[in-house]
Amino acid sequence: MKSAITINYAQSKIIVVSLAFVMGAAMFIWPASTAAAPFDTPLPPAPHRLQISAWMPTAWDGDAARASFDAHIDSLSVVSPFWYGVDADGALIAFAGSRDAELVHQARNAGVRVIPTITNQFEQERVHAILNDAGLAAAHRRAIVAEVERYDLDGVDLDYENLAAEDKELFSAWVQALADDLHARGRLLTVTVQPKTFDAAGWDGPGAQDYRALAMSADELRLMTYGWCWASGCVDGNPPGPIAPMHWMQQVIDYAKMQAPASRIVLGVNLYGYDWRDESKPLFTPLALADMTGEALVWEEADALRRAQGAEIQWWERDERGMVQEPWFSYADDAHFVIFANADSVAARAQLAATNDLRGIIFWRLGGEDPSLWNRLPRRVYRAWLPLKISGG
Repeated sequence: MKSAITINYAQSKIIVVSLAFVMGAAMFIWPASTAAAPFDTPLPPAPHRLQISAWMPTAWDGDAARASFDAHIDSLSVVSPFWYGVDADGALIAFAGSRDAELVHQARNAGVRVIPTITNQFEQERVHAILNDAGLAAAHRRAIVAEVERYDLDGVDLDYENLAAEDKELFSAWVQALADDLHARGRLLTVTVQPKTFDAAGWDGPGAQDYRALAMSADELRLMTYGWCWASGCVDGNPPGPIAPMHWMQQVIDYAKMQAPASRIVLGVNLYGYDWRDESKPLFTPLALADMTGEALVWEEADALRRAQGAEIQWWERDERGMVQEPWFSYADDAHFVIFANADSVAARAQLAATNDLRGIIFWRLGGEDPSLWNRLPRRVYRAWLPLKISGG
């Protein structure tokens, strides 16, 4: 497991949504320590037509991610391997494990679309320079289209975060041009967006992403509805706290549905958690962060830790704002609190997407997740159901 101080891209993507821009954020209140029972009965399955997608690392934790993909390929409609970065000249940077022809062939034979993700790795200035130079902007579009055609991909997913607020209109126009280029070739474009409950105009990051304009161009808006708490903080408070409380997810959905058709919205669902440790206790060396500092972990690691510590899983049903629905446990005399994702929390979020008539859900990310969650998902939507462009809205 990685150091709580060492943050690589695997961890940093779940930190970027440090959601200080969520309206009405209140101070965190930890749930009562008395055990709360998990669901007495399983949640009802979501309706049949719910697209199940997943992001898939290859440059890090690739073996675990690939094992999960191989095991659950029949449950997926779309896979988005994290394959590319953005170079200063508009070219694509190919990460380790990218351009995997075997993966594309395997997915295509199983009826799964391959829509790799391009990330700017939070490089605001690099994207700013590209968007503000017509030549670089065109070169970047050409590089993406050439990559899609050369490797016979179903499309691309843009995960451009921490963009400058001043680039909002330029980014929307560039996405429209890229969408036109891809659609002309029968390919798809999805755009991953930072979560917000209002426009956030003038704010870097979420304020640079115009949900309405992007939804008019792209085939999907993928909401990163996780990160209410991160390694060293929570929205308007300190950890430990929920990763993606249901009440907040619903608020993000409500705003998104005012900007885009529900049929283009995909709900991001976390498969990770944190082990927060109390830095004020003598056992640990204090860090210059919050009193509690978290280390990212997946279900497999959380479950092994719980068993080793003899801890009891508890269920956080709600807080003072509304529904939370996340599992947690503590150990070492409450020096550690672990909040994570399991089959119950995932099923609740799939049901949330279905109740709101969304296109589907997308997991961050494959590898080490609760294997039983796959039995709690609806039957997948096959490729034929995913049109090139969704009409209306």
